[in-house]
Amino acid sequence: MIVRRLTAADFDAYIAVRMEGLVQDPQAFRVDLEDDAAFGPDAWRARLDRDYVVGVEKDGRILGIGGFARLPGLKTEHKGLIWGMYVRPEARGTDAANAIMSALLAHAPTLVRQVQLTVVAANARAIAFYERHGFVRYGVEPQSVRMRDGSFADEALMWRRV
Repeated sequence: MIVRRLTAADFDAYIAVRMEGLVQDPQAFRVDLEDDAAFGPDAWRARLDRDYVVGVEKDGRILGIGGFARLPGLKTEHKGLIWGMYVRPEARGTDAANAIMSALLAHAPTLVRQVQLTVVAANARAIAFYERHGFVRYGVEPQSVRMRDGSFADEALMWRRV
């Protein structure tokens, strides 16, 4: 497996993995498939070039993705956001997720002092993964995400210093 930065040139491969995650595991994301698709290809290409997005590849196939973005503004530019983590089911347990997170956390200190993320509070596996990477839960936002079936999910708010 190799970890590399993804750019606008990787749009098709990146979107295929992202859409797979949104379809296969919709309850794990705060973004709905329709909203994500409405973002548009040009906006995604720009985001891939602006943010630090990495993919784990094996034999030319992207197995997992994750992104890092610095928050805008003078008062918040010391913080970064980990977003869009997804690893295909066949790559889970192969160290792909660790490789993605390690790459994002290695990049973060070049720009920020701390990183934050949100995760559906009921996703114990993801929370345990983030805790293994030094993230600490500092709160829960109740009913943060409305699911397609009308139910609501809380989100755990997590952070760590870099």
